[in-house]
Amino acid sequence: MGVSARRRLHVPVLVAVLAAAFWLPAVARADPPAFTAGPTIQGNAIVGSTLTALATWTPSDGSVIATYAWGRCPVSSNICPAIAGATSSTYVPTSADIGSRLAVKITLSNGTDPPVEATSPATAVVAPAPAPAPAPAPAPAPAPAPAPIKATAASKPAETFLDPFPVIRIRGFFARTGARITLLSVRGPETAKVSVRCVGRRCPVKSFTMSHANVRLHRLERFLRAGIQVQIRVTKPGRIGSYTSFLIRARRSPLRTERCLTRTGKPIACSAP
Repeated sequence: MGVSARRRLHVPVLVAVLAAAFWLPAVARADPPAFTAGPTIQGNAIVGSTLTALATWTPSDGSVIATYAWGRCPVSSNICPAIAGATSSTYVPTSADIGSRLAVKITLSNGTDPPVEATSPATAVVAPAPAPAPAPAPAPAPAPAPAPIKATAASKPAETFLDPFPVIRIRGFFARTGARITLLSVRGPETAKVSVRCVGRRCPVKSFTMSHANVRLHRLERFLRAGIQVQIRVTKPGRIGSYTSFLIRARRSPLRTERCLTRTGKPIACSAP
């Protein structure tokens, strides 16, 4: 057999090896992480109450690691600076959060693809915790016989906070000589009364009342000049209500003041743990 014949015998073997190389199975690659729902926040924005971050994502086989970062949002802005140490899936508001809103950012990572993050809608404005109920008074000692037992006047029950505690929202645009208000709303118990007073020059309306606390104050949703103060009281007999005021300023957000109202009707600082 000649040299050319031996070379022809090697050609089919080389082709078979190359063909086998082209049919090697591809290495499986994990899907990148992606949110399928959320994130949202479950719970009441009240000091001492637990808030829980909720979300679902794919893949759900345990290959994705989720990290959490809670932020504190001013009422007039959606920029929420991170709260130091708040990196759990739950968060308990403190007295430092009163008057602000809360949001949570969830970041998904599988160690291969770029991380994916999403931020929840902000909560309602954080309200103070209800005042603790007073300790029961000790039972009076029985009067010695035969003296009659004298009747005593019943003590007045302690006041408790409105439930849910009112949330006042304001939104608008700054202007050179005041602010253009596009939203001014009150959310609270249906049976509570809302009293509104406008103080200052060129108020569109001096005062008015609403018979329930789930309303928009359309009469003040307009341009308000700097120096005008809007005072909003939400009250109900036997309950601690809320007092909120907005001082309109030029080229800046309104100056907001939050207080509580007892039966005296005088705004006082809200109690908090």
